[in-house]
Amino acid sequence: MRPILQLLQQSLNLLLLDALQVEGCFPLTLLLSDQGSVLTGQQMEENMLLVNPNCSSSLVDDGLGKENRSCINYVKDRQSPYKKMEKITTPVKRTPNKRESEEKNLEPYRLQLECRLVEQERAQESTSTHINDRTSENNIAPNKLTEDIVKCLSSIFLRMSTLKEKVVELGTFSSRASLSSSEGGGNEMWDPYGMSTEFKIRDIGSYKHLYAIEASSIDLNRTTSALFLLQRLKFLLGKLASANLQGLNHQQKLAFWINTYNLCMMNAILDHGIPETPEMVVALMQKATITVGGHLLNAITIEHFILRLPYHLKFTCPKAVNDEMKARSIFGFEWSEPLVTFALCCGSWSSPAVRVYTASRVEEELEAAKRDYLQATVGISRTNKLIIPKLLDWYLLDFAKDMESLLDWVCLQLPSELRNEAVKCLERRGRDPLSQLVQVMPYDFSFRLLLHR
Repeated sequence: MRPILQLLQQSLNLLLLDALQVEGCFPLTLLLSDQGSVLTGQQMEENMLLVNPNCSSSLVDDGLGKENRSCINYVKDRQSPYKKMEKITTPVKRTPNKRESEEKNLEPYRLQLECRLVEQERAQESTSTHINDRTSENNIAPNKLTEDIVKCLSSIFLRMSTLKEKVVELGTFSSRASLSSSEGGGNEMWDPYGMSTEFKIRDIGSYKHLYAIEASSIDLNRTTSALFLLQRLKFLLGKLASANLQGLNHQQKLAFWINTYNLCMMNAILDHGIPETPEMVVALMQKATITVGGHLLNAITIEHFILRLPYHLKFTCPKAVNDEMKARSIFGFEWSEPLVTFALCCGSWSSPAVRVYTASRVEEELEAAKRDYLQATVGISRTNKLIIPKLLDWYLLDFAKDMESLLDWVCLQLPSELRNEAVKCLERRGRDPLSQLVQVMPYDFSFRLLLHR
């Protein structure tokens, strides 16, 4: 057995000798004895240390033996005196094994799985964003809530328009708003209240840029065109039902209740349809209910028991019941704002335009609403009479003590050119009776919404 082991050891050393000699690692004499026999591993290591004392004798068991490791370390440290031959290797095309083929076949499925994972991550991010949005909406302030509802309802009515262009400026389709040309030629102005035959030519201001929604241009059954908005409306109305109105100042309450009245009427039109007669308009005001802070209110209660002064009740609700008076005691103003006359829209032709009112600017916005409405509805007739809308006649006591002082107040609100004409018209007051100086236009209950941009 021992001769066989020695033979194997010698064969291994010869293989190592060939490899090292080809690489030019060190001379052959370091590996052979004087008799020409191959040295043992220990003898070779001693010869190497004689040539290179820095050669490490530490060995790592890598399966090749102690002698082989010593030679490898020596080769790394020693610079060969001979120029090494560059080994040129020709790449050989390797046939893929079965495992690689299976992995290649699974590559499309792996890509599909990665895409699904990406989509799931995006869906989770979207859901998280949606939850965050809902969380922020849960804490929404009452004023912001009513602003969003009015905007949402305005968008719903525009989406339900039967016209090809969803958003149309006033006059482009209005069947009753008239077009007039100035005498100087060319300039055309739309009259939103269809009274240009009564008026001398005048500029009606910003009302010519409003969007008009009429009974002939809307289909309330076209809900598919506004499904998302209708769902959002339902959510926002739910938040309004539990809104906390405690601590609101006068400006905040004013903007809140104006918006609430307008959204209450607009929502009632969606729920109950378009009123076709004056009686139906009044009935709709009673049907138009909204829950605010846990209290069920209708449009009449909001207007005449919360926003307006009590003396208006004898004209609209002569028999006030306990629920209305309770609402006034909870939500009513200490003093009312007369300019709400130019802000409340019941959806009739003679109503003012719908605006969004904000707590921070409600006073400026009401002034603008008054100025714009009067500029669009007040004018001088061809018979030289001052024409005023019926709303001013109904709520005269909010602005003056009698008709004569009301006319003076109206003149002060008009733009300069129209004001000068109105003053000239009223100069005849001492000679002609008041009935010859002023004409009150009848209130038109036909359906129309004028929406701001």
